[in-house]
Amino acid sequence: RRLAPQQTCAANTKLFQQGAPAREVYFINRGLVKLVRMEDSGRELIMDLRSPNWLLGAATVLVQKCHPMTAVTLSECDLHCIPVTVFNALLKTNASFSLHLHRMHSNEILAQIARMSQLSCRSAEERLEHLLWQLTSVFRLSESTEEAKVQLSLNYWEVAQLIAVTPEYLCRLLKKMREKGVIRQERGWIIVTDFRKLWHPTREDSASSLGRI
Repeated sequence: RRLAPQQTCAANTKLFQQGAPAREVYFINRGLVKLVRMEDSGRELIMDLRSPNWLLGAATVLVQKCHPMTAVTLSECDLHCIPVTVFNALLKTNASFSLHLHRMHSNEILAQIARMSQLSCRSAEERLEHLLWQLTSVFRLSESTEEAKVQLSLNYWEVAQLIAVTPEYLCRLLKKMREKGVIRQERGWIIVTDFRKLWHPTREDSASSLGRI
């Protein structure tokens, strides 16, 4: 907060572009950001989601390369934009900041291992429940609230990519969850009737890229 004033960005704001040089690092204070990559074939891939307490663009700055992905806000976000010069100075002079960065990148590695394991060993329904659990964890206002309301800002093809299914199969999964009473859908919102019933790994079993560091 001392280094950069907080700025509020509306949903669908592009923070940085794939192929552009890194000139700042973004600290997410509130909201959700998606990372998207465009392949040479023209196919667009959603790579991952980032939530509060995450530093966007840090790895790119460290290796002094251009951004490999585009970052776009999924919801209204409160962000701190830290210039590269300030970020590099912090790494050299602030031990706690450097430690936070190491922990963040370590959590990312653990999250990718857990994701690979889930894609190989968990059903598509469990993977969808886990994604909904992650989203409700970010947007839920109260720990004591059983019901959670999430505005699904992602397109169906993006959700399908995140859980490695086709959009058509995703529709069948959502229908099945509605019939089981796990969710309701109302005008672009998904209401999870009891988020505690959603499948998710324990903290000991995996690290979530959406979880707080």
